Amino acid sequence: MTTRSSSHALAWLGHPVTVLALAVLLLNDHVLKGLWPGPVTGKLSDVAGLVVAPPLATLLLRCPAPAAIALTGTLFTLVKTTAAGAEAASWLWSLLIPSRIVADPTDLIALPALGLAWLAWRRAARRPPVRLPHAVLVVPVAVFAVTATSPASPAPSAVSVAVNGTAVVVEFTPPLVGAQARASTDGGATWHWWTENRTYAPQSSACVPGEQAHCYRVRPGLLKVEETTDGGRTWSTSWTVSSGRRHWLDRIYENSDPHGLPSDLAASRALAVQAVPGGAGAHIVVVANGPDGVAVRDASGLWRRLGFADNGGFSARAAAPLTNPGEQIDDELWIAVLIAVAVLLLGLVADGFLGRAPVAFGVAGLLLWIGLLPFAAPPILDWPYSVVVRLAGIPLALAGGVGVLVVWAVHQKHTERAGGQSALVAVATFAGVYLPFLGWSAGLPDAYGTAILLAVILGAAAPGWLIARQILQKRKGPAG
Repeated sequence: MTTRSSSHALAWLGHPVTVLALAVLLLNDHVLKGLWPGPVTGKLSDVAGLVVAPPLATLLLRCPAPAAIALTGTLFTLVKTTAAGAEAASWLWSLLIPSRIVADPTDLIALPALGLAWLAWRRAARRPPVRLPHAVLVVPVAVFAVTATSPASPAPSAVSVAVNGTAVVVEFTPPLVGAQARASTDGGATWHWWTENRTYAPQSSACVPGEQAHCYRVRPGLLKVEETTDGGRTWSTSWTVSSGRRHWLDRIYENSDPHGLPSDLAASRALAVQAVPGGAGAHIVVVANGPDGVAVRDASGLWRRLGFADNGGFSARAAAPLTNPGEQIDDELWIAVLIAVAVLLLGLVADGFLGRAPVAFGVAGLLLWIGLLPFAAPPILDWPYSVVVRLAGIPLALAGGVGVLVVWAVHQKHTERAGGQSALVAVATFAGVYLPFLGWSAGLPDAYGTAILLAVILGAAAPGWLIARQILQKRKGPAG
């Protein structure tokens, strides 16, 4: 038997308007977006989601319907209009499903859909109460519709460059409806859609028009352009992104949706050289760098990275940053947490807490470890099973953590050591493992392999010191 408030929430969730929105959300995300990608199908999901979210929030949060509608509208506005809101939503959603949510103020056009949700609530309040069997059917469908979004598309990838008259044309994949290239007619200063129905074969090298000894070439598999001024006898680096930063960029462009197509790796694919006004030998170079967009050498010799802009061109502002402290290292963060928890539990065992409460401490420590493991380990199961495992891990980790704290608080006065030293070692271990990767995200060290080596050395330093100290104390004990 459900409570009265839950029954009304279920009636709201089962109202024909809400059910229709559920059907639209599922059909749009899993069929229509794949057939007709674009702003229409994108906004349609927002409209349907705003109708479904308030009754689901009322049911799960046990809040009044007006509060659920207001909360939904407020959170939707923050996510769609602020970078911080989008990042927070991406982080929270990625705890369950790898996701990337982008702020887009134009999505606010869907907010009037909350009026439909309000209308459905007013009508549902006059309907008969919903019983538990109906709840078992309607709630999982609603949760699935809200969380099971359509497969994300891979990041666009610049694959070839060509000079077409006065234009430099960059072809990209996957093509959009009505356009498959972007072009510049002013030496790479501004860019626009290019709709000419023609494909361009990628060329890995090109020479300055009228100067066959002055040429450029890309290095396959790298973000790198080499230059020669003696007809190819010697080559020097004209532009490059280090291997460590390229690894960083690959993480940014990686398609986080396990059901979506994988994105291309960031690497120089092709280039073109165009003569421009400014004297003899004046030229620009445009390089197609896969999902990283293009690199452009202007007539003065200055190189710039330009990312895919939403207006149909490329811009320096749209280029992904080569460093961003704390970003793209969620896996390393959870691994550091898991290692630190293991060190803490082993330290507390050494301090005698397991002997004082073997069952309580053992069960609590096991629950804590098992609950955190799905967040640190790569998903073994496909969606939605991986989501279920992570959802189940949250209460396990909370219960285990509380259990360990209770055993610690109750028995710390009766053990040889109170456990404070073990806690400090665990904190130091976390810092030792995590900080090198935090530094790598900030560009120092540049190589990911160096960060791994530092994490192993620094992470082992505190536990190693504690073990060595205890061994020395045991040796001194009998002698004393």
